[in-house]
Amino acid sequence: MSVDGVRVLECILPQPLVGQQVGLSAFGAVPVDYTQLRVESASARVFVAMQFDPPFETLYQEVIKPQADHFHLSLVKMDEVPGPGIILDDMKRQIAEAQIVIAEITAPNQNVFYELGYAHALNKPTILIAQRGKDLPFDIRGYRVIFYDDSIGGKPALERSLQKHLEAILRDE
Repeated sequence: MSVDGVRVLECILPQPLVGQQVGLSAFGAVPVDYTQLRVESASARVFVAMQFDPPFETLYQEVIKPQADHFHLSLVKMDEVPGPGIILDDMKRQIAEAQIVIAEITAPNQNVFYELGYAHALNKPTILIAQRGKDLPFDIRGYRVIFYDDSIGGKPALERSLQKHLEAILRDE
C-alpha cells in the first residue's frame, strides 16, 4: 500500500488466497477513511524449478517461456535472479510470491525436489513435467505429471498439455 506515493505497507500472505479478492483494514484512535483507493493487477508470477543444463534450458526457452508469454505470466528461475544474498532465502521468497510453480523433475536433482517440496508446503499450484520413461521417486508418483517425448514431435503435445494446465490454474484463481 502507498500513501501519497510512499510505500508504507507490504505483506505477503503465508498461503495463496482462493479466488480474486482484495482486503484492507485499519485501526486507530480516530476514524480511518479510504479515498481514491486503486487496485492494480500485476502479472501472475511463475517459479520454474529445473536443472539449469541443456537440454532443460532448451525446454525452458522453447516451451515454458513461450507459454508464459502467451498468458502474460512473469517467470522466475533461480539462475536468472541477480544480486548478492543467500540463495536459499531468495528461493523461498520467490516461491512464496509465485502464484504457480512449474517443476521439471526428469533429472534426480535435489535442488529441484527441495523447491518442489517447499512449494507443496505452501500449497502452491504445481505443474510437474518429466520426460516419458523416467522413473519418478515414490513420493511424487501420486501427483499428476505431464510426460513428454524429447523429440520434435513431442514438443507440440507438451505445449498443449502445459497450456491446459496453466488455463486450469488461472481459471481457478
